[in-house]
This record gives sequence, structure tokens and C-alpha cells, in this order.
Amino acid sequence: MSKQKLSRRNFLRATGGFTLASLVAACAGPAPDSGGEMGDAEEAMAEAQGITMLIRSDIRSAYAADDAVERWNEEFESQVAIEEPAGAPDTKIQAAQAAGDLIWDAYSVVVFPWDAPRWHNRGLIQPMDEFIEASSIPGADEVVPGIIPSIFEVHKIEGSQYGIPGNVGSVALGWFWEPMEKAGFDSQPMTWDAVREAAEKIAETSPDLTPFDAACSPLCDLYAMIWGATETPINDEGLIDISGEASLASLGWIREMVVDGLMAPATGENFGNWLKGGTALLTSFDVHGTMAQQTFGQEMATTGINFFREDPEVAGTKAGTPFWINSTALLNKAANPQGAVDFTLWWFGPENKASGKQITQVAAKPCYQYTYDEFVKDDPVQQWQLEGIELVRNSVWFPGNLFFGLQNSNLLPEMQRLRDATQSVTPEEVVEVAMEGIQIDLEELKDSGRYDQMMMA
Repeated sequence: MSKQKLSRRNFLRATGGFTLASLVAACAGPAPDSGGEMGDAEEAMAEAQGITMLIRSDIRSAYAADDAVERWNEEFESQVAIEEPAGAPDTKIQAAQAAGDLIWDAYSVVVFPWDAPRWHNRGLIQPMDEFIEASSIPGADEVVPGIIPSIFEVHKIEGSQYGIPGNVGSVALGWFWEPMEKAGFDSQPMTWDAVREAAEKIAETSPDLTPFDAACSPLCDLYAMIWGATETPINDEGLIDISGEASLASLGWIREMVVDGLMAPATGENFGNWLKGGTALLTSFDVHGTMAQQTFGQEMATTGINFFREDPEVAGTKAGTPFWINSTALLNKAANPQGAVDFTLWWFGPENKASGKQITQVAAKPCYQYTYDEFVKDDPVQQWQLEGIELVRNSVWFPGNLFFGLQNSNLLPEMQRLRDATQSVTPEEVVEVAMEGIQIDLEELKDSGRYDQMMMA
């Protein structure tokens, strides 16, 4: 474990489509694990070893990693160094593990649950439980109990914890106040009907703007609407239920919005148009409001939560909203696994208030109740995060399998057709074609013997 320097003061102080071939390749056999519990000699050696964190450049900034490392290195004997990945980090990590010359101990970030099963199946990461339990870093015992429960559950693979979360993203509505107020709205439209009404009025009062759009498909349009329409968005096969009634109703609503000129086609430029101020109301990954504020001013735009088929005050929030987590994972064959877990627990722990504040203000939506209590609860500017995390707390999480990319790759082309007013297509046709491709892919996985690995990450 990492040893605190006694001579120092005590501390005051987180998509795109996949091809079937890439998914099958993701099920390649795991590398050997890092071994069992450490003996006294090994533990003493770990205390003297350095810790090397591989951290994505955007996360390095958003999570105040350099500041955290500087303060850690002043307090602890095990010194932390940061490296940034060049190229595909998973490929380089696996090659280094196979060659026996891995120099990194942990990676930030692995996205749970979408990427984590792939990293697990390839043997790139290892469980953290024993190292979390062994840590004596100040505040370490408060980290796991402080994780929002639904977020914590996403980090379990085969019953073990494989990540320590940094921040959570989810799908939410965002809007520019000027066109919304001109349309007669002074708060979020909460239902499908209310969103359509807002879009119709925006088309009349702000004709130069796209009334309503989705940042990406199918996550921010179809999936978000399924989550807001049913309590059971996942079927018995571990797939998003795109053939159920909630999905067909969602697709019908989307199609009508497109045909009536109230929703833009899915072009790949949808989020960019929002950032330029060209879209009034957007369902998106929920950084869109703060990004618009950075460009146009704090008072010009804001972020809400997902929208629902029925009034949530009457019918509840159903499955809530789709969400995902940026997390730090412990690499298999790490030279100093205890040190890496110690640093990560401290980085996101209650003692490190500077990083907690930075994540709140820059990355947004931290994963720990103590961070909300200290930096969000009493800050009017950050109230959207409090509302967002309450919905995440009560949301259904994606299953920990590798089917998300498989579904997306089959569904995206059909969603693009649905959102093209010049094409003749029905919701039933979208589902039929997408499901045909999904079933073909699933059968190929079963024939190859990879299905169980895809299903049971």
C-alpha cells in the first residue's frame, strides 16, 4: 500500500458503431492475471515502487490530474507519473502485457458498461476489490460507500468491482432560453407531447432555427425515448428492446417530427449545429448545455433531464435515462496494483476536494454523494447536475455485455432512413430490418462459440 510521509501535513484534502468482426475479436482469450495476494516482502516493494497512470488527455484536464499528482507526490512516498496514450490504448496495453513489459498500472478512462466488458474479455483489466479493501489511504473507506448505487452496480463484472468512477454521462434535454421563451416555455417540456408543442411553436417564432434535434442516433433519440416510456428497456436476451411497444411508439413519434419539419435528419452534424447555436432544443449527452454556456454565456442555455412519454409526476420516470460512466480501471499485470488503487481512491475520494470541485465544474456529474453534498447542493449554477444525478440514481443501467455495439451497427442505418423525410419508411420496417441484421449477427456468434463470452462479460 502507499505510505504517507509522516513529516508532511495531513491531507485536507471522474460511440460509435462496431463491426461484428471487431466484436468477435474483443472476445480473444485473456492474458494471465497478476497473481494473488501480496506477501510482506511484495507489499514493502510496492510501497517503494512508483505508480504510472495512463490517462487520456481530455480526462487529464477535466479531472485536474496533474494537480492531484503534484499534491499526492508531496504527501506519499510512492510517486505518481502520468502518461498519455498515443494511438489505441487497448492495443498497446495488450501488446505490452503479452510481451511482459507493461509500464502502466491503471488507465483512465474505460467507459462502463460499454467498453468495460471488452477490456475484461481481453484480459486487459483486473478486479480491484482486494486492493480497495487493503488500502489505508485517508478517506479510502468512504469512496465505495459514497458511489451513487446505480453507478456502483455498473462496475461489477462477474460479481467483482472493475472500476472506480470519475463522472457519469446521461441523456438529457438542453435548450437555448431565447427561442424557448419566445415559444412560451419558461421550463423544460417534460413529455413527448410537450416537446412537440415546443418544437411547433419554435418553428413559428424562431424560423431560422432547427426546432428539435438529437445529438446522435440511436442513443439520444430512440434509446432515450424507450427509457422514458417503459420500466423494462432490456429484454431477456440482454438486448435493448427495440421491437417492443415502447420502441415502436418512439419511432412513430420521431418519424412524425421529421416529416412535419420539426426535427432534423441524422447527418453527423447534429451536435455541431447545436454548438453553433442553430438548434433550439436538443436531446443529447448532457454536456451540451454547459458547452453552449461556454460559447454564448451562462444565461443563454441550460440542461434539463430526459423527457418522458407521460407526465413523470403522474406516471413516474419509468427506466429513467440511459447513462454511462468514465472510470479508472486497474490493468492486468500492473507492477504496482495496490499503489494505483490507492492513488485512484484518493484522487476521487472525499479528502481530495480540489479534484472533486474540478470534476463538478468541468467534467460535470460526479459519481459520489459526498461531492454533491459539498459542491452541488448549495450552488444554484450546478442544480441541473443534482436533478440529473437523481434521475440516474433511479435509472435502469445497460447490461454488462458486448451487445450494445452490435445493436447500434444494425440500427443506425435504419434510424438514418427514418429521420430522412424524403424516404418512405415505417417504424415497423426499421425494426424488421434492424432485427434481421441483429439476429444474423447473433447466430454467427453462436456458431463461432463466442456468444456466451459476448453475453456473460
